Amino acid sequence: MLLINSLEGGGAEKVMARLAAEFSTRFANCEVHLALLDSLPDAYAPPADVVLHRLDCKGSLITSVFETRKLFQRVKPDYVLSFLTRANCAAVLARRTHSFRCVISERVHTTSHLGTGFRARLQRGIVGMLYPRADAVVAVSQGVADELGHKYNVLESKLVTIHNPVDLTELQQKAALEPEIQLPKDFFVSVGRLVPNKGCEALLRAFAAHKNKKRYLVMLGEGPDRAKLVALANQLGISDRIVMPGYVDNPHAIVGRATAYVSASRSEGFPNALLEAMALSRPIAVSDCHAGPAEILAQTRAGEIGEMTQARWGILFPVDDIQAITAAMDDLDDQPKRTEFEHKSLTRAKSFSTRSVVDDYVRVLVGSGPR
Repeated sequence: MLLINSLEGGGAEKVMARLAAEFSTRFANCEVHLALLDSLPDAYAPPADVVLHRLDCKGSLITSVFETRKLFQRVKPDYVLSFLTRANCAAVLARRTHSFRCVISERVHTTSHLGTGFRARLQRGIVGMLYPRADAVVAVSQGVADELGHKYNVLESKLVTIHNPVDLTELQQKAALEPEIQLPKDFFVSVGRLVPNKGCEALLRAFAAHKNKKRYLVMLGEGPDRAKLVALANQLGISDRIVMPGYVDNPHAIVGRATAYVSASRSEGFPNALLEAMALSRPIAVSDCHAGPAEILAQTRAGEIGEMTQARWGILFPVDDIQAITAAMDDLDDQPKRTEFEHKSLTRAKSFSTRSVVDDYVRVLVGSGPR
């Protein structure tokens, strides 16, 4: 049984849909079920050969726990793998009424994702109480694993780091298709929701200071900060060089044609869009945020740099450092340097194959541990 809030969109949802398809192929002698807590439109189609359950919990944790318990009592799964905080909590609490191996997976830097205030403190308390009760906890990056151990009481013996997979062949086929929008000749691209955590405001301010005034910035994604960002682009005098098409069905056709991929995120779990851009041989300039980018580009822990740095596989800069972001953009004006990073990006992306990632999930689910 695979459990997640929905397949509405996002990196976790994409990986869950891929795992469901892989498991249904590998485990031909048993049923694979996929349970969605909320009834929302699917951005990623559930595989046809899995048993699908839509629970319509409307975002409520209490309803999610109640409905998950009823589902598990009816289906009686032997193994459960859940993604995202609410689904993880529901899976752990549902085990009080049925016995199964419970593996939960944290896809974000938990503290940053939950934010501040009373509600966030309550949620962090619930995570600290429930996550240690799972049989295993999969973290999408080492930074996420470190935080779960230090702040949420998860034993090191239960923690496993499994990065997200990337399918190079599929991505390159999609990138070869015609893009859905008309594109400028020379542009940076970013991919992510238009929310404060993605650092879009810092990206715009840095782009305004970028020395190449003929280059465009294409920001793929949608979110509540759109109006604020449009107003800021107007204020900075760069609105004529900012393209914000919202959500597109095939972002890879756009990313694959970009001069470089840029991101100023304040936190990540494991940035799928970054790795996918690398699979399309794009030069990379991203923030050294918690967690994921430094692991991918420098194979180090997050937060260790204090200025714009050319790491082994791409360029890193400190979070919210406008001057450093601008310096990274300016650095990417050097064509030989971009060519060098194009080769490095693809080389690094090849180490995140779907097969090896799925193998690791299978090992954790059956209790034999990671490689």
